[in-house]
Amino acid sequence: MQLFNAGLHLTFSHHIIHTCLCIPVTQVTFPLLLPAYLGQRLTIPFASASGYSREWLISSLLCFPLALIAYLGLFTLPGVLAACGVGICAAVLGAVLTAWDQPGQMAVQGLGGKAAAAVPGVLAVLAFCMGVVWIDTIATEVVAIVSFLAGLASLPSGVMGLTLLAWGNSLGDYFGNRAMAKAGHTSTAITACFAAPLFNMLISLACGFSSYLHKLGKTSVQVTLTPEVALGCMFLIGYNIAIITVGKLCGWRLPPWFKHFARAWYGLYFTLAVASGFYQQHSSQSS
Repeated sequence: MQLFNAGLHLTFSHHIIHTCLCIPVTQVTFPLLLPAYLGQRLTIPFASASGYSREWLISSLLCFPLALIAYLGLFTLPGVLAACGVGICAAVLGAVLTAWDQPGQMAVQGLGGKAAAAVPGVLAVLAFCMGVVWIDTIATEVVAIVSFLAGLASLPSGVMGLTLLAWGNSLGDYFGNRAMAKAGHTSTAITACFAAPLFNMLISLACGFSSYLHKLGKTSVQVTLTPEVALGCMFLIGYNIAIITVGKLCGWRLPPWFKHFARAWYGLYFTLAVASGFYQQHSSQSS
């Protein structure tokens, strides 16, 4: 539409749009995300058969200690030397253990014995930990970008948290829980819906505040209970009461109409929270 508003010819605009739509999305996004892909590939040891490559595995074992000390803020000369030593030892050990692997196998399967069962599990745990490092690093940058956009657009930070941050943080859970429910694992899906927020409130907040206080060198920090957070707590408690009540009345099953109630409940909460955020901003600017 910008081409039309600029007054360019209709045929030329149609040709540009058609050409852009015919280009696969991956051809556009992959070059932009290539540095991130390369960094993840060099620091996360993939051991599954689908994405396993012996060369990449050895490279990731060599590089992950450096990424870890950079994440922990220990990027000093002794830390770098120690990380290089650990990386070299891990890469040599990985090269020896995977020397007998065949294409299409998981890591260390060519060696056989107990190592074939134990080593992939260790690599999976290591890959999980490095994945958490990447997620936390990216999340930190996303928070900074959202805060910048909120200040640039004069939007309340609470409103940005309710929209971009909340939706982006929930997409993984949304698709994962939805896939489990469609596959018939309903109990697992509904348990995950409650376990994920509980994990975020207990573990994520605890680790986040611990890291923040350690960075500041303080033992406490003042936290303000905003109206949006208080409203969210009220709606969360109300929803939990509703789901327990309906489940008990319906023989511990949720009827089909409950999905409409859940969507309407979130819509009401979102509307009130956004209105509260703009009202608070207007009040602070007026005063």
